[in-house]
Amino acid sequence: MQNPVPLKGGVVHLEQQPNTITISTSATHDAVTICIADNGPGLSEAVRQKLFDAFFTTKPEGKGTGLGLSISYQIVTENHGGTLECCSVPGQGAEFVVQLPVRSEVPEVPARVLAGF
Repeated sequence: MQNPVPLKGGVVHLEQQPNTITISTSATHDAVTICIADNGPGLSEAVRQKLFDAFFTTKPEGKGTGLGLSISYQIVTENHGGTLECCSVPGQGAEFVVQLPVRSEVPEVPARVLAGF
């Protein structure tokens, strides 16, 4: 990840440091890994520790439910037997790493159950 160039008030000047999201994938015979990284302001350790908690949000009240990452974590870990992690340092962006096993040991759920029928 590239380091953003902070200007007055901690704002990053987009002409000097454009917003960038980098997505990479890799696979082994055991797992598939998806990495999604940005060059944004990063996350504090306090925020990072709560990131996957239900109803946790950094958005203002009334903007967002705080469920998106919690649900994503549950789907990846419980439904697919994988991992979802976030690595971040304030001022150096954030990286989410999703790792899914090629062969899951999670019991298969019939499609009609997943669809709510």
